[in-house]
Amino acid sequence: MSFTNYAFLLLFLPLTFWAYYKLFKTPRGKLYCLLAVSYGFYALAGWQFVPVLLALSLLTFFLARKEWFWPGIILNLGALALFKYWDFGVENLNALVRLLGHSFALNLLSLGLPLGISFFVFKHISYLLDLKARRYPASTDLFLFLVFSAYFPQISAGPISNFKDTSAQLLQLPERLEKDQQVSGIVHLSMGMAKKVLIADQIGILINTSFGKPTYFAGILPAWYMLIAYALQLYFDFSGYTDMALGISALFGVKLPPNFNNPYLASNIAEFWERWHISLSSWFRIYLFAPLSRFFLRKGGPQNREWGQYTANFITMSLVGLWHGASWMYVLWGIYHGLLLSLHAAWKRAGRQFPSWVGRPLLILSILFGWAIFMSPNSDFLAHLFASLFGIAGWGNPAVIRTLVRNNATLAILAGVLLAFSGHSEAASLFKSGTSIPLWQLFSAGVMVAICILLVGHVQNFIYAGF
Repeated sequence: MSFTNYAFLLLFLPLTFWAYYKLFKTPRGKLYCLLAVSYGFYALAGWQFVPVLLALSLLTFFLARKEWFWPGIILNLGALALFKYWDFGVENLNALVRLLGHSFALNLLSLGLPLGISFFVFKHISYLLDLKARRYPASTDLFLFLVFSAYFPQISAGPISNFKDTSAQLLQLPERLEKDQQVSGIVHLSMGMAKKVLIADQIGILINTSFGKPTYFAGILPAWYMLIAYALQLYFDFSGYTDMALGISALFGVKLPPNFNNPYLASNIAEFWERWHISLSSWFRIYLFAPLSRFFLRKGGPQNREWGQYTANFITMSLVGLWHGASWMYVLWGIYHGLLLSLHAAWKRAGRQFPSWVGRPLLILSILFGWAIFMSPNSDFLAHLFASLFGIAGWGNPAVIRTLVRNNATLAILAGVLLAFSGHSEAASLFKSGTSIPLWQLFSAGVMVAICILLVGHVQNFIYAGF
């Protein structure tokens, strides 16, 4: 079930909201309500994977109680590897065996991907690593941990939250919704729907219908048009989901961590990663990059600090790429960003700095080239795309260019560019706690929601729900 599904918007969410505040009056009762609703939401999305979520949650909870942290981490990573990477690994191993002249081959499992497994597994691992580091004690409340693990506003695609912050709120669920939370929920939900339905999906209609037609990318104008369109679609789709998740959660009195902060306004690549998919970037920085940097510092000494950081960058970003999916193109995208981050670190350490009028365009270009890798299903597609981007295939077919310009996606692209570079593309920028919201903004939010609901029948799945 998706947030932009009619059944969710007009039935599941209103009924849950009504039951939560009318039938359950105590914080404990509301916790049980969220548990039932979260597993109900997950079952509607794919009932066959409910045992996977429940088993991993139970095992993580009980292994943590016994302080068996590494078995819990290995178990969660093993489940992620089995469902997400087994077939990818087998395909590559079989290809290597054939290359060596042998006929032996392992079978594919084709298990399917449980909804949100990349996200709830990372929540489990962060919980276990936090306990190992003695940041807080293990939970003794099984129901609390189960809600943390399966909390329905974030189960599909995050944001990834830590147990300490989320559990503190789940233990003090409000009897009634405060005005700030009401307004925050409405603003985030409406802004998220608008970004998803009015921008991301309008662009997505064009990309999905033309993606399998290489002629659409032949030529410098169509190639840049499609690359910019994809960069905007990915951003508004995922940040739209995040705003909706934050808005829905606010309506239940729980504040989730932000995931985006106008990333295309970043001044360098390190700042871009502080603004893009913030919860994932923070996860990898805390639980992988920092330990790797310390390890290389111990092994290499202060004189090799820089090379240790560069190596940690490459390893971390390669795994960030692999986290997104079982594809070498995602790994290549991660390596590319590891290179950019290392170059930025070296440039900064040398005391050099581009003027903003040079640095900002270079950053946007480097991000776009990264998205070219990210969007490519294989190396042939990537080579064709880069050939077009650099004008090797000419300007492009005039008929294709006219089709692109006259497409409804062009208006969505223009709106997306204006919004992305306005500094107000996140719902959080429209709402500040303790301040009054002008009536016209609330009215506009209501109008946007109404328009979006009318268009919901044509809405596509959230991109990151597939990761």
